This record gives sequence, structure tokens and C-alpha cells, in this order.
Amino acid sequence: MAVQAFIIMDQTQRDAAEALNDMDAILGARQVDNPLSNNLGSGTLVGKWVSPARLLNDPAYQRWVPTLGGLPIAVMDSETIFAPVEEA
Repeated sequence: MAVQAFIIMDQTQRDAAEALNDMDAILGARQVDNPLSNNLGSGTLVGKWVSPARLLNDPAYQRWVPTLGGLPIAVMDSETIFAPVEEA
């Protein structure tokens, strides 16, 4: 997976941001579910939501800047914040 900058949101912040979704663009936040993420130095992350911070610079996502622009951003590895997908 990738190391990238993520916006960190709680449930309320995610709900407010996803209210801005429309047919042209959606937030697509993903919930942090790997217990290892709590060791990254950003507090308890399990149960929080993240979206790539690059969307704050994307013209199609400018309506999210007032809602998400002031939230914490951390550079994290996807393999550390998301649990491995178990194969069937």
C-alpha cells in the first residue's frame, strides 16, 4: 500500500463532510481498523475516519476545504492504519 498524508476525522466530522457528496465527487472516507495505528503517535486512531489530504488541493473537492481544511493531517502507511484483508 501507500504512505500518504491523511485527514483524520471523527464520526461527526465525517458525517458533516459526506453531506457534501454529490454525483460529481464523493469523500470516500475510510475507517481506521488496525490496532497498530494507535502506536503512531497521533492518539487513538481506531474508529476514526481518514481521507487523503491531497483532495484539499483538488479543484473538484474545494467545497470540502471549509469542513476538512482545519482538521489534523498525518503522514501514515495504509498497511498500518487498515487491517489486512483476509482472503477467503
